[in-house]
Amino acid sequence: MKSKLIYLALSFFWFLPLRAQQAVDTLSWSGFFNIIKKYHPISQQANLLVDLAKVKRTKALGGFDPKIEADFDQKYYDGTEYYTFFTPQIKLPLWYGVELKGSYSQAEGAYLNPESKLPKQGLSYVGINFNVGKGLFIDERRAAIKQAKIFEQSSQNEKRKILNDLFLEAATNYIEWYNNYKITQIHKEALSLAKTRFDAVKTGFKNGDKPAIDTVEALLMVQQREGMLQQAQLELQNSKLMLCNYLWLQNNQAVDANKLYIVPPDSLDIPLNADLQTSNNPKLLSYEFKINDLNVERRLKAESLKPELGLQLGVLNQGKSLLRNINGNYWQDNNKVNIRFSFPLTFAKARADLAETKIKIRQTQLEQDMVRNELVNKMRQNNFEILTLQNQVNILNQTYKSSMQLLNGEELKFKFGDSSLFLINSRESKLIEVREKLLATEAKLKKSKIKTIWLAGNLYLNI
Repeated sequence: MKSKLIYLALSFFWFLPLRAQQAVDTLSWSGFFNIIKKYHPISQQANLLVDLAKVKRTKALGGFDPKIEADFDQKYYDGTEYYTFFTPQIKLPLWYGVELKGSYSQAEGAYLNPESKLPKQGLSYVGINFNVGKGLFIDERRAAIKQAKIFEQSSQNEKRKILNDLFLEAATNYIEWYNNYKITQIHKEALSLAKTRFDAVKTGFKNGDKPAIDTVEALLMVQQREGMLQQAQLELQNSKLMLCNYLWLQNNQAVDANKLYIVPPDSLDIPLNADLQTSNNPKLLSYEFKINDLNVERRLKAESLKPELGLQLGVLNQGKSLLRNINGNYWQDNNKVNIRFSFPLTFAKARADLAETKIKIRQTQLEQDMVRNELVNKMRQNNFEILTLQNQVNILNQTYKSSMQLLNGEELKFKFGDSSLFLINSRESKLIEVREKLLATEAKLKKSKIKTIWLAGNLYLNI
């Protein structure tokens, strides 16, 4: 059933059609992020980056694929075979700009050029091609392999950066939802208490123990707290809808918020490692990969400042036996040698290309230094904010205890007729205000801790 698939995928809510009420389950911190890792579209996009890097590396390796070629050329005219050439060959590129080549050639016809005449059994060739000048240390094929490896590492870092940012947004929304739920519970308790007190005052008025004005005071408090509860429920519903943006099912199906019945856990603790540094921030590391890629490009451009000097050395044999008679004496009488040399007089294009790449490297280094400094300052600022918020939480906890003592004392005085319902409501409202402020400060503290882990680039790994 489709519904069963939904329950299995989310593992935090279910629907029982035979019952009149909905079952409510707890959406834990870790369960929330496990769903994001598995099913969120951005998580899937991040995983595709790694797959794309593997494809690019395979593509770069294709430059070293062995290649089989065949050349057939024939001419007949007026019943006469002028010439027929057939040359199959195989090429094997190697790493250091070296290429092995083997071929077999046949040539027939009445009008062959003297240099094209071959033995009747054909002529085989095995040789080696390599560059002594430009392309000796690096060429486009080797540069493509190196850059593909860098891109593969960079894609892992980019995946981490994307998930790091996604988890920061998701964690912020989860904390908001958690905080709004706790505030809603406070207002539910406050409203229940106000209704109980109103019923007691109303009964006391009927019995002649309480004045009529106390019933008005108690009713007014019920009405005020009903309004505050409705506002808290509205904010809770909004935060729940925001939370649903990160809850997905299999097959890219979004969760229906109207069928989502969840509550947060009783407590939410976010541990923080004191040794977190910004040196592993994926945004900062991305500049390292960019510089590495540009350094490969710089080496390739620098190689263009060398003259081109290509050598082809091979030995020729009759028939199809490529490696027969391979020795020094035989090679002196049966060889094929080709030397290619090219030398630009000014190297204007090569020098400009190299200078342009060096400028790009320097620009990237300067930008990296700027981002590094910004991250360090943000980390310091965030750490200071955490210390300040921790102190505020401690103070608010003490304030909460003091406010509770004042409320208890006021209630005791009210029993002996030394206080009023107005003062009790005032004390109680102050206590609710302190509890709300305490929850809000704790939420800020949790967000600051999450931001610290995000600045260190470890949010994806630490959740």
